[in-house]
Amino acid sequence: MTEIANRDQFEAWNGDSGRRWVADPERRDRVIAEIGEILLGASRLVPGERVLDVGCGCGATTLAAARRVRPQGAAVGVDLSAPMLAVARDRARAEAAPNANFEQADAQTFAFDAAAFDVAISRFGTMFFADPTAAFLNIARALCIGGRLCIATWQPLAANEWLTIPGAALLSFGSMPDERGGTGAPGMFAQSDPAVIASTLTAVGFDGIDIARVTPTLHLGATPADAAAHLAETGPGRAVLETIPEADQPRAIAAVEDVLTSYLTPRGVELAGAIWLTTALVGKH
Repeated sequence: MTEIANRDQFEAWNGDSGRRWVADPERRDRVIAEIGEILLGASRLVPGERVLDVGCGCGATTLAAARRVRPQGAAVGVDLSAPMLAVARDRARAEAAPNANFEQADAQTFAFDAAAFDVAISRFGTMFFADPTAAFLNIARALCIGGRLCIATWQPLAANEWLTIPGAALLSFGSMPDERGGTGAPGMFAQSDPAVIASTLTAVGFDGIDIARVTPTLHLGATPADAAAHLAETGPGRAVLETIPEADQPRAIAAVEDVLTSYLTPRGVELAGAIWLTTALVGKH
């Protein structure tokens, strides 16, 4: 592992955030499974290609990419989180996927071989860069000329019903803390402004940039109680819960369950998300 530039995120994803995710990675993957399919469809992977998965987490998208590029192709997932990479490697062994490999690395500073990959993908991994310009430049250098970038990032909070609808119920008991991770700062909504994404990618040599508005369905849980428990474990959910007195938190969660009852379908609780799907090509190094 090379130098870690993103020390705060390294500590978070090797600490509490990473532990929370690996406590139930299958459920977390189910919630955003549709987004992974959208990302992989847009990446247009074909057999024989070399894929870099940035911020791969527990490896779901890396393994899916590895399946699509077999038999000669390969996928490499990089992430800061050792706990999440341990899950990814276990999954690769269980799936017998020798063409999927994982590296603990900061994408901003890792010494990738030049032009080593045909495609770089990321499902919510690029939002946590300490220096997006430096990180995307490093990724561009790792791609061959004409190589493809395909990333999914969240649109602003207000566009994401899966957060705002249950969030309104929580906010009747607590408050929104000072915003962290807004546009420009590492965090969930750091790349929620498409103009910022486009200008950053252009500055480091990407062209053919296309940023599409996509509204996937998030499958939050089998029941309102299951969905409320999941939402309470998300970063925004925990942030609001921390402003609510402990004695009132059960009532707050019950209020969220009540709201989510209206969104129960035969497939479980479903609400709309809102992402930017960005594709681009490497025009120069």
